[in-house]
Amino acid sequence: MGGLGNQLFQYAAAKRLSIINKTELKIDESNFRKLTSNSEHSFQLTCFNISARQATTSEISRTIRPTNYLARAIGTVFGASPLKSQSKTIFREPEGSKFKPAFLEQTGDKYLIGYYNSYKYFEPIRNVLIDEYQPREKISLQGQELLRLIESTNSISLHIRRGDYINNPDVYKSIEGIITDRFYSNAVEFIASKLEAPHFFIFSNDMAWVRQHFRIPHQTTFVDFNTAQRGFEDLWLMSRCKHNITAGGSTFSWWAAYLNTNANKIIVRTERVSNDAKYNHPEDYFPPGWAVVTS
Repeated sequence: MGGLGNQLFQYAAAKRLSIINKTELKIDESNFRKLTSNSEHSFQLTCFNISARQATTSEISRTIRPTNYLARAIGTVFGASPLKSQSKTIFREPEGSKFKPAFLEQTGDKYLIGYYNSYKYFEPIRNVLIDEYQPREKISLQGQELLRLIESTNSISLHIRRGDYINNPDVYKSIEGIITDRFYSNAVEFIASKLEAPHFFIFSNDMAWVRQHFRIPHQTTFVDFNTAQRGFEDLWLMSRCKHNITAGGSTFSWWAAYLNTNANKIIVRTERVSNDAKYNHPEDYFPPGWAVVTS
């Protein structure tokens, strides 16, 4: 559920748990649209070379088997729904984004529901994720051309998220004062002071606005050839930049930075993740070593 960044978090946490338990990992995307209100978001996890396959209806039903006979009978007739089931085999992430160690203690068949927005769930398998989070198919010709430019320059990805960050009052309230013009100005100044001939590659879901309003005194390339349905290519191209400026709690730019394999990378982040205390756990969300820039 959710955007691509959230999908990557969910898969990564589940992958770690499957490795701990030496068992198979499968995906259920059947309720994706029901659980994902933002129409810009689409299921793109399988655009990457992940090892998990889709679970069948019968596999899902067996995994969320109810504990009493009547419930099992009703589930057989009408089709069991993991969203309504109270089966003990379902692990629902408690509210909030704080790291919950109990998740990694789950054993046996489990159906997982949650976001799991912490690197602590899967840090030991980062190399596995880097291998699996490669595009399944060859990237576009424009993407290949951009990749050559990224690899031949002192490239920095800079992600500007608008969309629901601007248009959804609840979302805007949660990030107001965290991702600001001052943050981007400070981030650009900070990273440019440490690099020779920096080249900024700007990624956004509102490139028309960015072209009109965003100006920095450095070499800049606006990446505007991918649609929302090819967000996976933008994320991967961002990860191939040598350095990254992330957009607060945006899981999209978080993953681009996390998948960056440059040994000398500089990653810039905000101080906070959210104005909502339940979701403001920077110590669990941001890996150590990412540079903090004030907003």
